[in-house]
Amino acid sequence: MNCVSNIVMVSWISSAGAEFYTATVTPEDDQSIDCWSDNTQCGMPNLVCGQNYTVTVIASNQDCNSDPSEAGILQSVPCIPADVDVAMDCSNNEAVVSWSASQGALSYTVAAHSKQGHLSSCETAGLTCTLTNLTCGQTYLVQISAQDDICSSLPSPVTEVKSAPCTPSIGSVILDCSTNSALLDWAFAQGAVVYNATARSSSGHISTCNTNYTNCELQNLQCGQTYNVIVVASNENCSSPPSSRLQVESVPCPPEGVVAALDCSTNTARVDWQSSMGADSYIVQAFSMQGHESGCETPTQSCILPDLLCGCTYNITVIADNSVCNVSSGITQMKAVPCVPQQVEARVVCESGGVAVSWEPSKGASSYTTVAQGNGGYESTCNSSVTTCLFSDLLCGLNYSISVSASDETCSSARSSDVEINTLPCVPQGVTAEMVCSNDTGVVSWEEEEGVSSYRVQAFGPDGHRTECNSTETSCQLPGLHCGQLYNLTLMAQDGECDNSVAHLDLQSVPCTPTNVKASLLCHSNSAAVTWERASGAVSYLAVAVTADGSHQTQCNNTMTHCDLDDLQCGQTYNVSVFAQDESCSSVESNRSYVQTASCAPQNVTVNAQCAEGAITVSWSPNPDAQYFHVAAVSNTGARLYCNSSSTTCTMNNLPCGQHYNVTVLSVRDDCESQPSAVVETSSAPCMPSNPKSHLDCVSNSAWVTWDDADGALSYFVYAEEMNGHNSTCTTTSSPCEVPDLKCGTRYTLHLKATNEHCHSNHSATFELVTGPCSLTSISIATECNNDTILVDWENTVNTTLYVVTAEGHDQSLISCNSSSDSCELEDVRCGMHYSIIVSASSNRCSNLRSSPKKIQTAPCVPDNVTVVQSCEESGVTVTWGHSPVATSYQLTATGSDGDMVNCSTLVNNCTLADLHCGQLYNLSITASGDNCTSLPSTSSFRSVPCQPSGLTVDIDCETNSAVLSWDASEGAVNYYGCAQPQDGDALYCDSPALSCTFDGLECGEIYNFSVEASDGFCNSSFSSPLTEGAVPCPPTALNVRMQKIGQYHWAFTSWDSVNCSDVKYLAEISGRIKDDPHALMEVSSYWLPRRYFEFPMPCSTAYNLTVRAGNSAGVSAPSAAFAGVTVPCPPQNVKYSGNAQSAVLSWDASLFASTYTVYDTSEGGHVELCSTPTLSCPLTDFNSSATEVTASNAWGESNPNAVITGPVGSRRRRHVRETYNNDLESPKVLNVSVSGLSVYVKWTTVKSATSYTLKIQDQSEMSVEVRTVEGDFYVETDLKPRTTYCFQVAAKKDSTQTPYSTRRCRTTGASE
Repeated sequence: MNCVSNIVMVSWISSAGAEFYTATVTPEDDQSIDCWSDNTQCGMPNLVCGQNYTVTVIASNQDCNSDPSEAGILQSVPCIPADVDVAMDCSNNEAVVSWSASQGALSYTVAAHSKQGHLSSCETAGLTCTLTNLTCGQTYLVQISAQDDICSSLPSPVTEVKSAPCTPSIGSVILDCSTNSALLDWAFAQGAVVYNATARSSSGHISTCNTNYTNCELQNLQCGQTYNVIVVASNENCSSPPSSRLQVESVPCPPEGVVAALDCSTNTARVDWQSSMGADSYIVQAFSMQGHESGCETPTQSCILPDLLCGCTYNITVIADNSVCNVSSGITQMKAVPCVPQQVEARVVCESGGVAVSWEPSKGASSYTTVAQGNGGYESTCNSSVTTCLFSDLLCGLNYSISVSASDETCSSARSSDVEINTLPCVPQGVTAEMVCSNDTGVVSWEEEEGVSSYRVQAFGPDGHRTECNSTETSCQLPGLHCGQLYNLTLMAQDGECDNSVAHLDLQSVPCTPTNVKASLLCHSNSAAVTWERASGAVSYLAVAVTADGSHQTQCNNTMTHCDLDDLQCGQTYNVSVFAQDESCSSVESNRSYVQTASCAPQNVTVNAQCAEGAITVSWSPNPDAQYFHVAAVSNTGARLYCNSSSTTCTMNNLPCGQHYNVTVLSVRDDCESQPSAVVETSSAPCMPSNPKSHLDCVSNSAWVTWDDADGALSYFVYAEEMNGHNSTCTTTSSPCEVPDLKCGTRYTLHLKATNEHCHSNHSATFELVTGPCSLTSISIATECNNDTILVDWENTVNTTLYVVTAEGHDQSLISCNSSSDSCELEDVRCGMHYSIIVSASSNRCSNLRSSPKKIQTAPCVPDNVTVVQSCEESGVTVTWGHSPVATSYQLTATGSDGDMVNCSTLVNNCTLADLHCGQLYNLSITASGDNCTSLPSTSSFRSVPCQPSGLTVDIDCETNSAVLSWDASEGAVNYYGCAQPQDGDALYCDSPALSCTFDGLECGEIYNFSVEASDGFCNSSFSSPLTEGAVPCPPTALNVRMQKIGQYHWAFTSWDSVNCSDVKYLAEISGRIKDDPHALMEVSSYWLPRRYFEFPMPCSTAYNLTVRAGNSAGVSAPSAAFAGVTVPCPPQNVKYSGNAQSAVLSWDASLFASTYTVYDTSEGGHVELCSTPTLSCPLTDFNSSATEVTASNAWGESNPNAVITGPVGSRRRRHVRETYNNDLESPKVLNVSVSGLSVYVKWTTVKSATSYTLKIQDQSEMSVEVRTVEGDFYVETDLKPRTTYCFQVAAKKDSTQTPYSTRRCRTTGASE
């Protein structure tokens, strides 16, 4: 195939005899093409492209054609690709070429070349192909050729395509601060028709500009944004990749949300604002109306404006700045801290008890807050918009330090200097009044108050009686109070200035004595009705009855003027008196009344039945208190018989037979009957049995007698006797009855009578019975133990061919055997039987040809119907089994699983086993023994009473008032019963098949004995040994601590929430480490007190943990969750300065837990802050070391000041005019002595240079003296004696030098804690 000309050349090998050849090319679906040749090749042009042809050759001569040659396959040149389309992939700068399929093509080649000589190509077997690596900004000519295995088609017509423009290169970006626009330029990009510039911020804002030039302006940028700027070049079809990014910052945003917060303690302002986007730093400026300026710079969103002047209003602006531009916020106004009030004065208003405070106006103040701080930590606040304020709620009897702070809408100034004042004495507290019932004296008591010189008590009675008493102590007596009066009492505390602290209360005097007391006997109830006249002052009455000999007493009470005395003893004379009572006292005994009670019931009642006479005689013990006696006998049919007697016997005659009687006796005096005596039971003689009948049992040779039941009979007795005196009897509780062992061929006379426990009836009419003759003799019988046969032998004395042996059991069952010889064996003999056996010569057992009966008993049966009933109290069992008629004794053995063995031998069919080992499985064996034989054993098992549980533990949940009781398992138990028994009240119970159960509803504060018993479903074990646990209260949950400075010392005022439990007291405990020194540990606790607060003096710079326990009679709770805190820091030490008076730097050592240090100027008696800093130094101007002090502060408060300042060598601190140079000390002055129960708080002035103080405590009752050494300016003495006066003096000490003692101050302790 010629691929270029599309001409096929067919060639072949010559064929012998051929003259010419014809070659044929046949397509698959079209007409064939032929060519003729006389040699071995032939050419055919213009074949259709892309076709498969079949090629054959035929050899011919003039005569014939050969067969076609074997076909060859030919493929024409592939067709030229058509429908060429080129699409640009702008993002990748690639051209995607597509076309229609070419017939005959197996693959395609795409070629593109630009006018500048750039070339790109691709090959594919599909109908698309991507031209890659195109050069940007070029115009490409694209052609496609198709290929098969041999040829390639001509290329397709040319198609033009432009590649994407080249990427621009940005030159510069310039920000215009005034318009917030960016000016941008770049270099020309090949192939670009237009340019698009885009600025995109991180928040998503976009600004764009389009141009045909190489620069443009990006407008309307948002403030505070960082923009990424790119440029894209475009032509008609594509855009270039974006240029490299160039960042530009827009103008910063103006600061917003500007808030100025004034720090009232330092008069500095913290200015906060929202972050300004685009700002690198901020400048804050503040200008006051008076021209003062303050400012600060910061890279953050807050800044502190220092050195503000008090009472000024400032305009504040915040400027946002970056490296290019800045912008300002709006103006925010702020007022500085008002100035501290000056010239504070305070006075007590006697009429109202309030305290009036006044001061000079403060610059910048719109209101004022006045604080009164009591020396016990109590605080009150008064708010005012003017320069006066009246305290009406101050606690009485306290020394208060009063200070004033000025406030505006935002802030308050520091407090002014303290002014001290004493409030009015308190209205006496804890006032109680009680009567001394024995002498009509009223005793009024109260708690001691501060500032009181004396007390006056006045009493006014409704009957006009008036009395009073005066005292300097805490109690006063009012003697000679009238009975039955409710006195109005007034108690006045007097201090010599404002004597208007008055307490009011009532006191009920002793009730008057009841009069006209009367007592009368209520015979039917053997009680006494008591009445009397009403007594003045009585709330209730108590009537008391006492026998003449004093052996018995009873009483009744009522709020009315009568009551009944019950439970009087019979046969007594009682003295009756009445007492009037109120809540506290009882009156003098009233005049007595007397009452005699009813006679006692007869004692030792007996009944003697006289059966023959049909009568009963009743007798009893003598009773001299009775006039006569009444006897009653009630029969079982309801019939009643009576008799009366003044002696000790009484007889009732003509009693009918067969009756049962209940007999009682009453004693009578003055128509008042005693209680009946104890019932005595008796009976009349039973009635005689009737209709007796009898018949003979020939086998046993016994008589069976029957009759009709007789009234009143408990048993019957049958008697049979023959004429020669032989007799036989039987006794039974009912008909019939067997009379045994009668003689053969004998006539018997029989009679019958009924009996009960007292009498027997007359015997019935006699009747006769004749037994049959017995001609056979020499009978013998034999059997073996536990065998079921009996062998019977006899002599052949009768001429007969057959003998019949009959055995009758005691239950009338019969067995028999026949024999023609002289013996016979009875089979199927039962165990436990009494047999009567006869031998007869005929089947008629009552014929004359029979023997007399022979008796035999078989071996006892195996005991059956065995039952075991637990005897819970005895820790044993009662075993019963079926009765055996032949058994004479029984043997029982119980063997426990632990080896315990218990035996029991008995003559009856039951046995009780006691004191078995608890919780054991016992195997039981029972045998019955007769005269000569013992039965086989009966076996069974049982389990003994469960053991009492052990290993008790209890977990009490104070939150839910429940307790979970647990124990160890008890062998054999199926259930357990728990008990929680309080000391008072009802027990709580729970039960469970498991090893624990829960008690709900425990009473907090109660002590319980917990125990448990095990049960096997029938018996319970004994209760376990009790486990005693108290339902202790929960510990408090919410702990609070407030640090309060009193004088020169700091106190921790601790408080907590209450615990829901009765009679709770609390114990607060503080442990800590002083100044983080492991060798300086503190551990202190309060007293057990019912109040929910306590005050602890605390050392400075101490980390502490506070816990609180709650407790009552049930026990003490676990400690509460610890409150962790730190105290006020210690004063800074080693304070020194460098420089001079004009300019100095003051420095100091760090104080543990301090966050801020403050330097004050104390000249001119003031307290002016010079510097406040978290660092350890401060620069000062106009420095005066003698009028400067330093404190350390934290969130809990401010330390005491340190005014000891050292400087460069040669400088000397100016000494106070009151100091001396020879280490002489001033004597301290006692400021306050306060009593709380049995504790006393003593406070004194501090003395400069003193290292310690000596406190002298003198007990005035014993004139004993104790001395305490104290380093601070106060001391608390505890555990003093009640109602005792103590005097206190204090002296200052340094090294070996001590001042004289201060003036003595005395106080009296209270009655109790």
